[in-house]
Order: sequence, then C-alpha cells, then structure tokens
Amino acid sequence: MKPALLELLVDPTSGGSLRLELTESAENELHEGALYGSIDGVRYPLYNGIPRLVVIDDSGQIQTADAFGFKWQKRDTYDSPAVKSEATVWYLAKYGYASLEEWAQFYDSRQRILDVGCGSGFSSSLWLDTPYWSGRAMWVGADISLAVDVAQERVGHLPNTHFVQANALHLPFADGSFDTVFSEGVLHHTPSTRAALLASARVLGKGGEFHFYVYRRKGPLREFTDDYVRTAISSLSDEAAWDAMRSLTRLGQALAELHTRVQIQEDVPLLGIRAGEYDIQRLIYYQFAKLYWNSTFSFEENVHINFDWYRPQYAHRQSVEEVYSARLILGHPRRAAFPRSDEVSALLRNV
Repeated sequence: MKPALLELLVDPTSGGSLRLELTESAENELHEGALYGSIDGVRYPLYNGIPRLVVIDDSGQIQTADAFGFKWQKRDTYDSPAVKSEATVWYLAKYGYASLEEWAQFYDSRQRILDVGCGSGFSSSLWLDTPYWSGRAMWVGADISLAVDVAQERVGHLPNTHFVQANALHLPFADGSFDTVFSEGVLHHTPSTRAALLASARVLGKGGEFHFYVYRRKGPLREFTDDYVRTAISSLSDEAAWDAMRSLTRLGQALAELHTRVQIQEDVPLLGIRAGEYDIQRLIYYQFAKLYWNSTFSFEENVHINFDWYRPQYAHRQSVEEVYSARLILGHPRRAAFPRSDEVSALLRNV
C-alpha cells in the first residue's frame, strides 16, 4: 500500500479515522501491519500490501464474494487475447467510446478513479495497461474478495494504482473522495443494487461521473430459468458449480453449430419476444436460458461466462426505468442509459 491511499481511507464501520501500525514496510510501500478504527477493538489487517477493510454482515454476500474470488483466480479462463478483444469491443459499445485510446485518455484525464468491485482488475486493465495511461490520475481498485490480490498482480506494476479489499456497501472512503467511479457488473451482486449505487454515489464528488453496468430484467421464461438454475446449484461447491456449467455450455455450443435461423413473424408480448429473424442459439440465449457460446473462445472460457452469470446468489436484474431513476440520486446523465441484451449501462454526472 502506498501512503497516498492511506490518506483516503476511513473506518468502513464508523467513518472515522484509522490508525496504522506497521510490522513491515519499504520505501513508499506499506506491506504488513494493521489499521485500527475509531471504535475500541476494531482492527483491520494489512497484508500483501493491501488493507483488508471488509465488513460483511450478510451470508448471501459471503457466498457471492467466495464465488467471484474463485472464478477470478482462474486466469486461464478469461485472459486470452480473444476474450480481451471481445471484451474491449463490448465495453466501448456499452460506455459509448469510439476507441480504446479515447476510453483510456478519458480516465487518464481524471484525478481519482474508484473501481468498485474491480475483481481481478480485468475490465480496468483493458485501458490501464496501454500506452495511453500515464498515471496522472489515481486509480483505486476495491473488491470484497481475494480477487483483489489478482488485480494487484495484474496491474499493480502500473503507475498510480492502488488496492483495497472492501465491501461495495461499506466503502472505506470519505464522502466525495473521487471524481470518477467505475463499476462493471458489480452493483447487482450485492444485497441491494440501489443501496450499492447509493454507497458509491456517496464517495463521488460534485461534478464527478459514475459509470456503471447492471443486469437488465429480461423475458419471463429467461427470468424463471435464471432463478431456477441459480437455486439448483446454490448448495454446490464452487468447483462442482463450475462443472455443472459444462453441460449448459455444451448445449449452447450445439445450438450455435446448427447455424439455423428462425423467423418470428409477429411480436409475442406474453413472452417478451419481438418479431424478427434470430439465430436459434441467440433466440434461446436471449429468451429462455443463458447458454453462452462464442466460437472464438476456448471451452473453459465459455464455461467461465456461464458460471459468472449463474453462480452468485445475488444477481438482481433491473428495468431500464429503474436505472434511469438513478438520475434522482446523482443528477443528470452525461450519456443516457441504454439497453442491450443482458445489461443496462449508464454514465451519470453528480450535480
């Protein structure tokens, strides 16, 4: 941990100041020790150079944190050039940037960026680990799980990057500490998407921007299947749940390899299906079950994406209207929220 991060931290329970006691440090790096809160007996460890300011009081959140800690440590299931290329195109479209350079330069022009639920740092690394990032801005990755250690391995060598293990509902930062908050697919993996949004908005300064993506509510059959599968694997270990995703992935692969298109002649309002021509795999994917398959990815990379969707106990879905209501919390959008197949993205300015 660098001293610059210490200056931003507060007790996530009380909001008060923290006292640091070190057992190991080096020049400009604080490696081991403890942070003591303003309430007697409150102690947060500092190890591997990361302050562990985690407050969790919900069993479902513990399960979700464990699931994501498990999947983000499987770097061979998402770190290939194919996955990174696909993700970059997807993120640029979601957040409205014309190029990776434009995306990176926007963040490089900010002062302090908080990545809420950074996981292994994968999403931010797409623009952090480029020639366009100078390190003028301060980037802080916060995650509830041990994936934050993977994030440190991935982007810790880049200038002005910092890491903290923390709960998105109890962020250990003072009000208005950041001028930019980024949260890629995380807010809905908490007990309350709205509460997580409010917690992130608290640390965003006036005039700051909040960029986030959350799951979109889908048609009734897909919603039923999502909940059914999520419940069916809830009692399994993470390893067993990963293995259970293999049959779903193989089904997605088999459907994709049919290369068959279906013409829906008219809207089917009761099922939320619009008229049009669909590839059979995508029709089932969008409307009946998330059987993800991308032929440019390895089999295990496809399993990773299906695990990501079905494994967390908390995976709330929102309507577009609910996301638009975030404007009542933060102010007006710099760019309006817009729906895609599985997500709703928004770029909001705090006024």
